[in-house]
Amino acid sequence: MKWRTSYRNSLPRGGGWCRGALVVVLATAAACDGSADPKTTDTPSPSPAPAAPLAGFAFEEIGRRIPALDAPQIGGGATVDYIIESLGCGAAWLDYDLDGDPDLYLAQGATRATPDGPPDRLLRNDGDPDGRGVPSFVDVTSIAGLGDTGWTFGVAVADYDGDGDPDLYLLNWGPNRLYRNDGDGTFTEIGAAAGVADPSLGVSGAWADADRDGDLDLYVANYVAFDFARYPGRGQRGAGGAPPCTWRGLEVFCGPRNLVAAAGVYYRNDGDADGDGIPTFRDATHEAGLVPDEPRFALGVRFFDADDDGDDDLYVTNDSLQNVFFVNQGNGTFREGAILAGLAYNDQGHEQASMGIAVGDYNDDLRLDVAVSNFSHDHDTLYRNDGNGLFTDVSFPAGIGTASWFSLGWGMAFVDVDHDGFEDLFCAYGHVYPQVDERDVGTTYRQRNGLYRNRGDGTFDEVGARAGSGLAIVKSSRAVVPVDLEGDGDLDLLVTNLNDAPDLLRNDGARGAWLAVALLGRGRNRDGIGARVTIEAGGKLQVREIRREVGYGGSTLPIAHFGLGAATIVERVEVRWPSGGRSRLDRVAPNQRLLVEERAGP
Repeated sequence: MKWRTSYRNSLPRGGGWCRGALVVVLATAAACDGSADPKTTDTPSPSPAPAAPLAGFAFEEIGRRIPALDAPQIGGGATVDYIIESLGCGAAWLDYDLDGDPDLYLAQGATRATPDGPPDRLLRNDGDPDGRGVPSFVDVTSIAGLGDTGWTFGVAVADYDGDGDPDLYLLNWGPNRLYRNDGDGTFTEIGAAAGVADPSLGVSGAWADADRDGDLDLYVANYVAFDFARYPGRGQRGAGGAPPCTWRGLEVFCGPRNLVAAAGVYYRNDGDADGDGIPTFRDATHEAGLVPDEPRFALGVRFFDADDDGDDDLYVTNDSLQNVFFVNQGNGTFREGAILAGLAYNDQGHEQASMGIAVGDYNDDLRLDVAVSNFSHDHDTLYRNDGNGLFTDVSFPAGIGTASWFSLGWGMAFVDVDHDGFEDLFCAYGHVYPQVDERDVGTTYRQRNGLYRNRGDGTFDEVGARAGSGLAIVKSSRAVVPVDLEGDGDLDLLVTNLNDAPDLLRNDGARGAWLAVALLGRGRNRDGIGARVTIEAGGKLQVREIRREVGYGGSTLPIAHFGLGAATIVERVEVRWPSGGRSRLDRVAPNQRLLVEERAGP
C-alpha cells in the first residue's frame, strides 16, 4: 500500500492515513570492561540443532536486492585499533518529501587515513513499482544538498520548526550538523548559526518539548573526548609507559575508563525570533539541571514519561559507568534520580557497559518499561516500571538475562512482531573486538541479532533462530530502526552493521490485526512528540508514546503501532497531547492508518 500523508498545511490527500478528525473530541486542559556475574559461567553452551520456523515470526533480508543499499557504512579500520572505530553508524527513516513513503538516511563514518569519509546518504523511496515487496530507492544526496563527510555516528530527526517537514540533526566527531528541510526536496545546513554545532563526539540525540513551551528541545549524548594523537592504539603503550590495554588476555583498544568522558548538552529551543528561518538554540544544560555528578560515557538517550505525569523525563545510558535518569520537575528543570528509581545499576548493584535503550509497555500495565543493551559476558537489562517512579530489574526472571549473556548489544526496539498485542524485543548484536575470534572466550566478533518473543505472561524467549533467514545473518551490528516499509501494518527492521552494508529485514510473519496512529498537532510540535496514545481492543489496554529516537544512533517515523491479535474492533483510541489536551475516538476499525488532529476547543 502506498502511503499518502502530508504534514505541511493539510491532512492527507487520497487513501493513506484515515482522518479521525470528524469524530475526535478534544477536551482542552491546561569499555567496555566485562566482568562475570555469579549467576552464569563463561562456558558457552553447545550450538542447538536448527529449530522449526515459529508462527508469526519470519524476517527476510531484502537489502541485497536493492542496489542503493548494497554499500558498506564505513566506521574505521578492520582491526578496530581505537575506540572510535568500534561505534559504527546509525540511520533514520523520514518522509523528507512528504509523498507518504519512508525515505532512508544512512550515516557514514571515516578511517584514520581518510578523516573526511564518504558522504552520508539520503535514499528516496519510490515505492514498489513491480509489486515484489521490494521498494526502489534512489540516491538523492547531492540533489538534496546533503552529503556531510564528517565522521557521523547518529541521526536525530525532528520537525524542530513546526513547518510540517522533518529536519536532520547529525551527531559527529567534530561539529554536529543541523540540516533544515526547505520543503522543496533540499536542505540547508544551519548548525553553527542555530547554536547546535557541538564539537564533541556524540552518538545519540533526542528531541522533546522538555520545558512544555510548545517547541522541541534537543539533548545530545556525548561519549569521549577523543583524539588519535592523544591516545594509544591497540598494542601501543600509553602515557608514562603504561602497558597496552587487554581484555581476557587479548590486546585490544583502550576502553572508556582509560579516556576522558565528554559531557552531554541540552539545547533549549527559543524559536525563530527574527524570522530569518534559523531558530535560536541555547545551551541550557546547567540551567535545567541536566548535569550528572561527573561526565559519563554516554551512548544511548531517550525521553519518555516515566511517571505518567504529562512531562518528559530523560534516561541516558553510559558505557562502564552507572546510567543516569533525570526526572522532569514540570517547570523546565530536572532532578537526577537514577539510584532512587532503580535505573542506575543492575539488580546486583553493578555498573554495566550500556549502549542502547528501548522503551515500551511489555506487560500491558500502562506503565512504560525500559530495556538496556550491554557488553558481552554480562546481560541485557529489563527494568519493569512498578509505578511511582520506581523500577525493578527483572532481566533473569523475564528470561532475557541468561539468553543475552555472551552477546554484545547495541540498538534495541520494542516491536510487536506477530501482532498478538504484546511487544517483543529486538536487539542488534556485534562485538567491538575482532580479536575475540583468535581464541575461545565464549563469544565472537560477528553475532546473530536477538529477537525475544513476548509470551504474554511477563517472560520472553529468544526465538531468532526460528524467525526466518533475516535473523540468521551474522555480522557486527549496531543500530536498529523499525519502520512499516510497505504500509501493510507490520514493522520491518533496518539494521546497520560495522564496515558492512545495512540489512533491511522485511517482516513476513505478522498475522494479527493492527492499528497505526499518527498525530497532527496544532502548534510547532506538529508530530505530537511526547504524546501518549492509549487504545482498548480485545479486552485489554495498550499504550505507546509518539517518539522519533530509537535505541542507539537512530530515528524513525513518529507513529504508534499496535498489534491487536484477533480483535475485530478498537473500542477506543485516546490521545493525551503534550499540551495537556485530550482526544478520543470510539469504535475504530482495525487494519488502518489513523491520523488524529488536535483541536482547539471542546
